[in-house]
Amino acid sequence: MSGYTVLRNKAPRWHEHLQCWCLNFHGRVTVASVKNFQLVAIADQSQPGGKGDEETVLLQFGKVGDDTFTMDYRQPLSAFQAFAICLTSFGTKLACE
Repeated sequence: MSGYTVLRNKAPRWHEHLQCWCLNFHGRVTVASVKNFQLVAIADQSQPGGKGDEETVLLQFGKVGDDTFTMDYRQPLSAFQAFAICLTSFGTKLACE
């Protein structure tokens, strides 16, 4: 079962000042949206030093304007894989905004 990476949504953290759950997009996402997300790799518990750092964001996608979004990705994802994952956020959340 080697050669693949399992991704999951990064858990938001409670922001005491804003009194809400937030993700840190480091200024890259400027508009709150249900389509905003960050994916991290799950650490492989079956191997010592297994793949995955649950703090390193491999893909982030978020809204920056009315009809404008930004996508940032890194290895092991390709541009095609990252774009395909981001497109899926539109198929399931059309009526949410």
